[in-house]
Amino acid sequence: MAFYLFLAFALLVGIALGFAWWKGGMPERIASGMFLIAWLVSMATDSPYAIRYHEVQLNYLLIDFTLLVGLLLLTRATRRRWTVLAASLQSLIVLAHLARAISPHQWALVYMIMTTIWPYLQLLVLIGGTVTHWRRTAVLESARS
Repeated sequence: MAFYLFLAFALLVGIALGFAWWKGGMPERIASGMFLIAWLVSMATDSPYAIRYHEVQLNYLLIDFTLLVGLLLLTRATRRRWTVLAASLQSLIVLAHLARAISPHQWALVYMIMTTIWPYLQLLVLIGGTVTHWRRTAVLESARS
């Protein structure tokens, strides 16, 4: 089951990032680069699945916090509404790490769901933001990023 979820996520990453680079503006491309780097670093520093969600993994906390800061800076620098939603979803991931650290007796399944469901939604938000930019540039000929 975990393998199929990984394949679904990898496919969604490929679609979202490829579409953002093909039809997105600079904010979409920057965000897609941040998502790609975070995903690759997460895979490179992966811990064994058997222990991954039984305690807070500092590498994931650091990656997620760094991505949150990057998304907040992108939100501040651009006029895109989708970046606010992506940063909000990322803050939920960071808060899930903090909740696990404060309450280590919570079920590992709950922690896993809280940290793995939001990236799927973030990629869908990126696709939606790219579609919005693409449509806006088609109507207005050129839109400020």
